[in-house]
Amino acid sequence: MNILILKEKLKKGLSLVEKITGKNLTLPILNNVLIKSEEGFLKLSTTDLELGINYWVPAKVEKQGEATIPVRIFSNLVSFLNDDKIELELKENNLNIKTDNHKSEIKGLDAKDFPIIPEVGLENSVDVNTKDITQGLLQVIDFASVTQVRPELSGVYFSFQGNELKVVTTDSFRLAEKTILLDKKVEAQTFILPRNAGREIINLFSENSNDTKFCFSPNQIMVLGYFPETEKPFAQLVSRLIEGEYPDYKAVIPKEFKTQVTLSRDELLSQIKSASLFSGRTNEIKLNVKKDKIEIISQNVDLGDTKSSIPVTVKGEETSVNFNHKFLIDGLSQIKSSEIVFELNGQEGPGLLKSNEDNSYVYVIMPIKAD
Repeated sequence: MNILILKEKLKKGLSLVEKITGKNLTLPILNNVLIKSEEGFLKLSTTDLELGINYWVPAKVEKQGEATIPVRIFSNLVSFLNDDKIELELKENNLNIKTDNHKSEIKGLDAKDFPIIPEVGLENSVDVNTKDITQGLLQVIDFASVTQVRPELSGVYFSFQGNELKVVTTDSFRLAEKTILLDKKVEAQTFILPRNAGREIINLFSENSNDTKFCFSPNQIMVLGYFPETEKPFAQLVSRLIEGEYPDYKAVIPKEFKTQVTLSRDELLSQIKSASLFSGRTNEIKLNVKKDKIEIISQNVDLGDTKSSIPVTVKGEETSVNFNHKFLIDGLSQIKSSEIVFELNGQEGPGLLKSNEDNSYVYVIMPIKAD
């Protein structure tokens, strides 16, 4: 193989595909990137056997070839080079990297030993607005459970139905749901995507101006992004799906409320962060809702106490509820509107945070029961 390639494009490609490598001690080849020349492109491939990524970098191909190269040293070396153009030449399985002022050789392994990344057919597929899906995943992905006791809760639940896609995560203490509108109606389709695959979708496709294509099979999903005005993908992600049935999360989202508070998001976020300084290890703060204000209270035997208030619009009854301040901050940080609505059901029922302007995102949080 002999190709000429722009440094910045190669650097970006390597930085995207290397994220899923470097964790396998028993199969060293999984710490490598498979490099393969194609017509007008260098194809970069990595896998951890559960998730696979293919990424195409435009290049001038003078001679075909393929091999697998340790991705960390390759990526780091490229980032240190000062020249705009790089020549890559394979001699057997070793990669020679040349510029006007530099020459290195990295020892690689035979491409035939690299695991095959499977593909999913395009027959059962849906196109989704890239900005909507990447921003939607950003709003929910941090709230998936980190425990493997219930593996179905460790992923992102996707539900395609009609002209809507809902992406949902929960860790049993809080729940986030984002609704994304689709350009056309689709057949009902649900699956649970591993959280790390969701993060890689954000990393790979967030800068794509075209729609992103989701292709389904019973046990896997393939996600594709295309170069503008072409049918050539620039990135392809293939991931296994998490087996199991996602819980009936809709039953957790409160349909009614005893108290509804409308207030400034930034003011509430600022006051909660201030009160969190006094909460200690319990992360607990108290919200007292009066007829025209909300009080944020936190106290700690060792640290002291604090109390502040914010003017609000209240519907329903006055109430007092304890919450984990970290969970409140997490939810408020994902709502971008200036005003938010906080629906409460006292100390026993879940609270719900949403934008005053947009109902497509809801964040449900369980209160801390008072002793």
